[in-house]
Amino acid sequence: MRTFLLLSIASLSVASFVVWKLQPPQTEDGKIVLTWVSDDNPARKAQAALFEKLHPNIKVNIDPDNNGVEKVIVQCIAGVGPDVYDAYNGFQLSAYVKSGVAMDVTNELRQHGIDLKSQVFSGVLPMCVLDGRTYGVPTNVGADGIWYHADLLRQAGVTLPKGPWKWDQFIPIAQKLTKRDSEGRITQYGFMFEWWNWRHFFCGYGANVFNASGTRCIIDSPNAVAAIQTMYDLVYKYHVSPTPVEETSMAAEGGFGSGYITLLAAKRGAMAVGGRWWLEQLRQTKGLQLGVIESPYGTLRESHTDGRGMLVNQHSNHLKEALELQRFLASDAYCDLINDQADACAAFIKADEKPSYFFNPKYPNERDNAVWLQILKMGVGDDISPFVDSSTVTRLIQVQLDLVQNGQKSPSAAMKSAAENVNAAIEKAVAEDPSIAEKYRLALKGTPN
Repeated sequence: MRTFLLLSIASLSVASFVVWKLQPPQTEDGKIVLTWVSDDNPARKAQAALFEKLHPNIKVNIDPDNNGVEKVIVQCIAGVGPDVYDAYNGFQLSAYVKSGVAMDVTNELRQHGIDLKSQVFSGVLPMCVLDGRTYGVPTNVGADGIWYHADLLRQAGVTLPKGPWKWDQFIPIAQKLTKRDSEGRITQYGFMFEWWNWRHFFCGYGANVFNASGTRCIIDSPNAVAAIQTMYDLVYKYHVSPTPVEETSMAAEGGFGSGYITLLAAKRGAMAVGGRWWLEQLRQTKGLQLGVIESPYGTLRESHTDGRGMLVNQHSNHLKEALELQRFLASDAYCDLINDQADACAAFIKADEKPSYFFNPKYPNERDNAVWLQILKMGVGDDISPFVDSSTVTRLIQVQLDLVQNGQKSPSAAMKSAAENVNAAIEKAVAEDPSIAEKYRLALKGTPN
């Protein structure tokens, strides 16, 4: 144990020195410099530029290279961390709070009239609120619908239903939209989806990854298996979605650069699961006649919601300015920019109820913004366990899903293995971390299953 502790301290010291050498200057041309650890979406530059325009004394540097929980925590503890950083799920938020690097901004936001529980979509609250205290402000919110090519549907004589529909209604339509050449090779898929997006299907079956207390993985439940079975059947039973080999073939043709967004734009698929953020790229292809409809569901009419929460490093040398940047995310100017960029949707509901959201004169053919709003209102966020790292959970589940996707394992067998592996990871984490062992024990007492 002593050796491990010394090695940990040494590693932290080395990492801190490297970060210190690489960190940006605290001031630039007389301006205070804030570092924002986020993703590398080009839209971030315009968002930072808008803040800088409204705050001429501040410059925002976006850092996508250190976008990892461990990196952020180490840097913040060492005193060289970013001023603000994004949390992508509840487990990340918990890790930041537990390590002492996330600032509790509950009272700060309240003083400025910001109350997330009443003002934002509930699906993004897990990235911002923990144990009744607020640490983050959501940057945006997204939920997936079904993109479709209106012209391809017209050519096939297909009419989509208005209102809720189920997968058994969807499949005949997808089959009709699947086109083959004279040799039987598929030239146009009726439907495209990505296997990492399994939570989209989970929501439509009311499936959960964990029980209510997070003490046990239940991804092998009948509802969860039914969701994965639907994904499998779309590929292997109904042949309306591509197999991995067929995906590779499309990639070899040069259209896979941005995944299914590019393939949809190229009309390799008539329909696809995707979010409003796809518009950032779809807008670059002129002449598309695209529409959006609510996704079909299995047993429960819900949609999967995701987003990001911006947290403030409470060790920042520029707390006042960092808090200003965080509060900026709740402003009309920022929310309107998010909707204009189509960087998913503004997390603050009031911005999505403006006439400017429903119709943007720069993009007059985008007439389905009301559909996105309806989907968001049905949104639910990720269920997580406080006892195991979400990245570990995602990896263990995806390993099994890869086997299903390749036709090497049945959905029921794969989900059984996934549940066993995640539960083993929970037991290992609890055994190795005394700080959560007591919490786990108490949670087990109140868990009937």
